[in-house]
Amino acid sequence: MARPKQFDPDEALDAAMKLFWEQGYEGTSVQELVERTGVHKRSMYDTFGDKHALFVKALSRYAGDTERQIRAAAEATGSATEAIRALLETALPDAAAGLPPGCLLVNSATELAARDPDAAGPVAQHFATSRRAMRDLVARGQREGEIATRLKPAALAELLLNAWLGLRVQSRAGTPPAQLRAGVDAAIAVLAP
Repeated sequence: MARPKQFDPDEALDAAMKLFWEQGYEGTSVQELVERTGVHKRSMYDTFGDKHALFVKALSRYAGDTERQIRAAAEATGSATEAIRALLETALPDAAAGLPPGCLLVNSATELAARDPDAAGPVAQHFATSRRAMRDLVARGQREGEIATRLKPAALAELLLNAWLGLRVQSRAGTPPAQLRAGVDAAIAVLAP
């Protein structure tokens, strides 16, 4: 008869996710995962599979959390411009939340996506969801007269997505928050009619 698990798989997955976010896939050893999660190696393999399988599960968890964050930011206010600002500001570091800077999906895009289809899928899905959210917000803002119409919503959404991804990379690289905030302000200024 199998013994019951002596750990919470959700908590272990969250701990692994944060470690991968901090150090990257290749920079994280199985021993570090054991130490961070508090789960013995054998139990980790029995529950999650190998390191790669654990990484894919952690990346999927992060992607789901991020998609909820995108929806919440997009729906949080009546103004399309304010909603876009809220989305862009999710790239700013939040030391109070105890989370690593940057974005696990963006980090994975640059580290693995070109050669690992299991990482490429969640990354591509995240980019598509983000692009769609930006496009919908731009279209709404253009209809309501708060966003310039000189470019189509898809073009402005692409510009905003790239600004957002760039802000996340800069956050990861330790760019000062004031400089990141100035980047957000500049991206919003581009939208003015």
